[in-house]
Amino acid sequence: MDRHSARGCRRRPARALFSKRFGQTTPEDTMMKTNPLALAPVAPLALAAALLAAAPARALPVDFGGYFRSGMGTSSQGGKEVCFRLPGSVLWFRLGNECDTYADLVFRSTLGQVDGTTFKSTFRFSYGTQGIANWEQTSPSWREVFVEAQDIGSGLGVQALQGASLWAGKRFYGNRDIHMLDYGFWEPNQGVGAGLENVKTPLGRFSYAMLRMGDFTGYGVNPALGGFNPDLIGGGSRSVTVHDLRLEDIAVNPGGKLALGLDLALKNNRDGRSSYTVETTQLADLDGNPATPPVPVVIRETRSFDNKPGRNGLGLHVQHTQADPFGLGGFNEVVLKFAHDAMTLRGVGIAGSTERRREWLLFDHWVMEPKGSAITASMTAGLRLAKVDGVTNKEFWIGARPQYHINNIWSLVSEVGLQQAESDGDRLGARRLAKVTLGTQFSMGRSIWSRPAIRFFTTYAKWNDAAAAAGPVTCTGRDCATPVDAYQNKRSGLSYGVQIEGWF
Repeated sequence: MDRHSARGCRRRPARALFSKRFGQTTPEDTMMKTNPLALAPVAPLALAAALLAAAPARALPVDFGGYFRSGMGTSSQGGKEVCFRLPGSVLWFRLGNECDTYADLVFRSTLGQVDGTTFKSTFRFSYGTQGIANWEQTSPSWREVFVEAQDIGSGLGVQALQGASLWAGKRFYGNRDIHMLDYGFWEPNQGVGAGLENVKTPLGRFSYAMLRMGDFTGYGVNPALGGFNPDLIGGGSRSVTVHDLRLEDIAVNPGGKLALGLDLALKNNRDGRSSYTVETTQLADLDGNPATPPVPVVIRETRSFDNKPGRNGLGLHVQHTQADPFGLGGFNEVVLKFAHDAMTLRGVGIAGSTERRREWLLFDHWVMEPKGSAITASMTAGLRLAKVDGVTNKEFWIGARPQYHINNIWSLVSEVGLQQAESDGDRLGARRLAKVTLGTQFSMGRSIWSRPAIRFFTTYAKWNDAAAAAGPVTCTGRDCATPVDAYQNKRSGLSYGVQIEGWF
């Protein structure tokens, strides 16, 4: 389950943003009554307000929701808390192992209904900071803006489309993930698109989406925007089109359903060359005096590259979901995925890719919530095999997150995980990292999904020489983008602190 579409999240209507209404007397009103000249500048505004008040108006209800996490702590080496990641891995065990502040703000509104078809809009803003100061500037991201027409069949009078939805825009479409790893294993929503979903068939629900994605290679750095440049290279000359087809809810056994997926990445580059600007900071000797230290200067240069045709890609997805396995509540997911050339395991196409890629992924994800029990848990184990341009990479993981609920708000939490990764040419063999987190939390309920949750945690990790030689194992900052060299000569580490995580 990903951070943006949490299971069991609840939506609450937003409160009114303005309490003042026309006709109320304020000190400013009194001042204007005693000073006729004060009316001149505001006369046009007053006229506009009067016209708006006289015109028919309809207030649209707005649902406000979102996701957030934030925390603080320190490590056995001092400084800010650290997180532990295995170099070369595509995932990590996240409990007590997130070193940033992140939030989504979601606004949804029902626009109206025509002949049984309901139109809705969704807007989502996201931001993230390092969590080291009260005032931290951030470049917010507009991650969702789309409209959907629900039950399009009713409005069109087409029986085959009863209950189906048509949508277009930028959307978190079809996300599927392993929550305890924060790993999205099927989320092709890396661009703007459109689609038709939940079409009922004799086998199950059919959905189709088309998404367009651009190439991020070569994006320049704009210091004024915190390191991110929103300019699109060459006017979007390098792009890929992904066609996502799904057939879900196929009943195969009591309580068990099958989902089948096909993702096609079709190259769609514009001919010619594309140019982009890069700004880098370099030290320069401005006066030629050895006694004067060099000063940092910003160097701007223009680069260009050929828009190579790239490759097409193919992705396959098979998933079996069992509800309430062995009477333990929750669910169990077994997923098998395949990706070829310009397609990735997550269903994301790679624009302009010339790589020869072949990847396999097999994993199990189990959530247990026995009825009437004080124990809940989630577990996962998986294997990934990738061969890219002749280089083979293997990855394996296994872990669990058990919780013991003392009462409805207080629980003991823990998480243990083991990861191993290996690539051709690794001089020291397989890289390994083991991580254990112990803690307690206060949350709204006895479920594995109960949020918000205030957590007090201690995380211990241990890794081998091969992991240390492959790159930084400890990191901090937004998305763990800052390596921590204090653990460069270590083979274990400790981090502890407090974190809040919630969705609504």
